[in-house]
Amino acid sequence: MILRQVSVFLESEQGRLVPVVRHLAERGVNLRALMLAETDRFGIVRFIADDADAALAAVQELGVTARVSEVFGVEVPDRPGGLAELLTLLDQAQVSVEYLYAELAEVEGRALLVLKLTPADVAGRTLAEAGLV
Repeated sequence: MILRQVSVFLESEQGRLVPVVRHLAERGVNLRALMLAETDRFGIVRFIADDADAALAAVQELGVTARVSEVFGVEVPDRPGGLAELLTLLDQAQVSVEYLYAELAEVEGRALLVLKLTPADVAGRTLAEAGLV
């Protein structure tokens, strides 16, 4: 499935994430999956929310740079080897994984992974042919 992900760019300083997640909560936005990557000077918070448009509007109220992009949501068996099977399939199709992270809760023995894949069109076809999207 295609998911709409919000990416927020923050200075890499202690306490910069707190106002963002607090403001999202105050606006009633529920986070379903989240990752944080950082460098010396900045961090990128990527998340899936129950309402991407409301989440984007909320973080923009804080004056931070943010955007919405499309990523793939893929359910894999929540067992040893589930991720390896998916990555092997993508590798065989010559699809690169730019990044991935997992949803916060497994559902019915499956884990939802959020993946940024390139090229997206090949990734979409590959995942569809395998019955994964």
